[in-house]
Amino acid sequence: MRALAVRAPGLDRETRRAFARAGMEVEIAHPVRLVPLPRPRLTVGFLRRYDVVAFTSPRTVEFLEGGELRALRESGVDVAAVGPRTGRALERCGLDVDVMPERFTTGALADALRGYSRVLALRSRRRTGELRERLERFGVRVRELEVYDLEPRWVRVDPWDFDVVCFFSAMTARCFLRSVGTDLPEPVVSIGPVTSRELERAGLEVVTARESSLRGVVRTAVRVARSRSRRPP
Repeated sequence: MRALAVRAPGLDRETRRAFARAGMEVEIAHPVRLVPLPRPRLTVGFLRRYDVVAFTSPRTVEFLEGGELRALRESGVDVAAVGPRTGRALERCGLDVDVMPERFTTGALADALRGYSRVLALRSRRRTGELRERLERFGVRVRELEVYDLEPRWVRVDPWDFDVVCFFSAMTARCFLRSVGTDLPEPVVSIGPVTSRELERAGLEVVTARESSLRGVVRTAVRVARSRSRRPP
């Protein structure tokens, strides 16, 4: 079984390992590149204006400088991670994770943070405003810092060389479909509801992973690929 994983760069080794453990070959397509953005530097004084700092992806952690990570450790503010990959990235930098939702989605992270008064959210420019919007409905004050941007990048790949195509974000899905089109083996696999809506708007049949994580996508990809292989020609 062969899978095509459509995602932003930076987690290729982890992605290959996860698919290999499930007995699948995988090729990774990067329809975007990551670009750092100018922003205020994180200092102890700046961070102490907030009760918690929320990280919405492991890549956000990668764009922080050593002095900013040290300031996070020294500031005493709580740290929130959207899921285990982000949590592991923070822990590798010596940061303890105080908040992680049971479901690894932005909406679930917002629900987990509703008890705080002031939230600093570090994010990609292209991420939706769901975290801020939901927290503000709970009466939480939120400031978002855009740490990096995703720029479209043209890719050339034949999706019909694969048994299943897997998408890890709405932005990468949008850029991939712009390059390749919507003639894909269906159903495609999506990491979560926001990505699924993007794919469904393009007219694709989508199966959403039950767990919004790499592990969840791989499990769903195996199920979809096996189902397609059993279909009559």
